[in-house]
Amino acid sequence: MTTPKSKAAPPLDLETMRACADRFRATDTEVPPQDRLETLTLQLHGHLTLAVPEVETAALALPEESVARACALFCVGEARLRLSVQPGRSLSAQVAHTQRLARSVRTLCDHYENEDHQCPNAPERAAYLRMLLHCPACRDCRTVDDNGEAVGSCVTGDRLYEEYRQARRSPLFGSGL
Repeated sequence: MTTPKSKAAPPLDLETMRACADRFRATDTEVPPQDRLETLTLQLHGHLTLAVPEVETAALALPEESVARACALFCVGEARLRLSVQPGRSLSAQVAHTQRLARSVRTLCDHYENEDHQCPNAPERAAYLRMLLHCPACRDCRTVDDNGEAVGSCVTGDRLYEEYRQARRSPLFGSGL
């Protein structure tokens, strides 16, 4: 069944999604029987399938230089990657896969609920993404000599690289502290 395009999609049921994710998020959780593990994995997969486009749409509406946007888009990409991965055959591989799906569900719920949600390493991710967006498109950043050594001089590229280095060094970078 399709819904009319004029109707907005219903909001995500964050309470249900978080409850499902929390059932298996902790590493000390007792491993459920195989059939329950498969059911939980399918539920988490379904929650991610619903959350990814919603969070991505909201993130793309944020300012391009926003750390929250960069972090949300990184988390969306990570969730898509996890959706595309098939778990291994061993029980421990299946458990690890389900735990990763649960972490992605929880993170996307946080992003959906609060667009200013910051992941613990959001400043580093945001700085890295800004650098990745700029440098391949910048002719100065891509200039190399006959040996393939970078010779371009780009003030913006240098600044973005330094911001990335600082973000990797200090969790306080970008927080105003």
